[in-house]
Amino acid sequence: MIKFFDLWVAKRYLLPKTKDSFFSVITIFSFLGISLGVATLIIVMSVMNGFREELTSKVLGINGHMKIQLYSNVYFKNYENIIHEISKENSKLKIDPVLNSQALLSSQNLSSGVILKGIDYKNLKGRNLLSDNISQEAFNEFKNNNGIILGKKLYEKIQITNENFVKLISPDSVETPFGKLVRSNDFKIIGTFETGMYEYDLNLVILPLELLQDFLGIGKRIDSIEIFTDNFQDIGPIQKNIKSIIPDYFRIIDWRLLNPSLFNAIEVERNVMFLILLLIILVAAFNLISSMIMLVNNKKKDIGILRTLGVTRVQLLKIFIINGFSIGLIGTFIGLILGIVFCQNINEIKAFIEFFTDSNLFAEEIYFFSNLPVVMNFNEIVTITLIALILSFLATIYPSYKASKIEPIYLIKWE
Repeated sequence: MIKFFDLWVAKRYLLPKTKDSFFSVITIFSFLGISLGVATLIIVMSVMNGFREELTSKVLGINGHMKIQLYSNVYFKNYENIIHEISKENSKLKIDPVLNSQALLSSQNLSSGVILKGIDYKNLKGRNLLSDNISQEAFNEFKNNNGIILGKKLYEKIQITNENFVKLISPDSVETPFGKLVRSNDFKIIGTFETGMYEYDLNLVILPLELLQDFLGIGKRIDSIEIFTDNFQDIGPIQKNIKSIIPDYFRIIDWRLLNPSLFNAIEVERNVMFLILLLIILVAAFNLISSMIMLVNNKKKDIGILRTLGVTRVQLLKIFIINGFSIGLIGTFIGLILGIVFCQNINEIKAFIEFFTDSNLFAEEIYFFSNLPVVMNFNEIVTITLIALILSFLATIYPSYKASKIEPIYLIKWE
């Protein structure tokens, strides 16, 4: 049991008088090391969580949680029957027929390779990531197959003039009596969208499904059926059910297999960053050990006097454990507050630093996003806090044990 006397002595050692100010400086650096370690770990893990969640939401918002394709990856028709059968078994699913292709977009003297995505008007309305920033006028034009919708970054890149028309050139050629001709057509730009993900805003072109089918000359065919669920994390049972419904020559791919290298790389980087940054707290814990050993060596006379006055070894052990653990507790608390406050204001801090350094810290073309995403995970924050407290406690054991073993008789002999 901890007594008031133990707390009082531990406080005197934690906040020494002026003549012992050197150890006060060591104490400050000890808990500053723990504070910075905890804050850095919280900030980095929150940014990694935000990056993964934001990237997942953008990718899935565009491409669906699952995709049904032929094993041969060719266009197919009569897809309405498949959609009808799946809908009978899973009425809550959102199922969209989709046609994907590639093309060269040309405008005046500028050109850019783009991804073409053909979807129905109703399906576009249901994709909030796209529809939230498309005007109603653009929707009306899209419904009537009157034009295409570009990503905002792409629209700015090709520098559209008042004509508002662009040429799309398909890699697929057209067979004619005179040989193969390049398949191309002029399309009117009826609107733009902005997902917040640089790659999509720069390279994606949305077309009405019928318009893209006519452009490619494939009739009423599509290349895939995209499926959206309520919870993309728990799609195993739904995937098995759909697999039992569709013919054997179709395959179903979930979002984890659509972008395996990307999501695996993010997960590996996240785990590695956690281990590397954990070393900061570990180094701070070793710094705490060294500062406490110096404190014990400096307080040998005081310890001898305390032992002579009847203070037991167990009490000395508790006094120095309280002293060291208090440093870890204060440092962890400061780091916790600092990390949370930094995470909540990270984009404002980023803008402030960029303004004074006149530089771009997080380029959109490298990090995909216009704003730095942050998601604070309560369980992770608790884990980081507990690890810091446990390491701080373990760091106090050896110095405290060493202090409890000091014998007054040896101090009298040498002094």
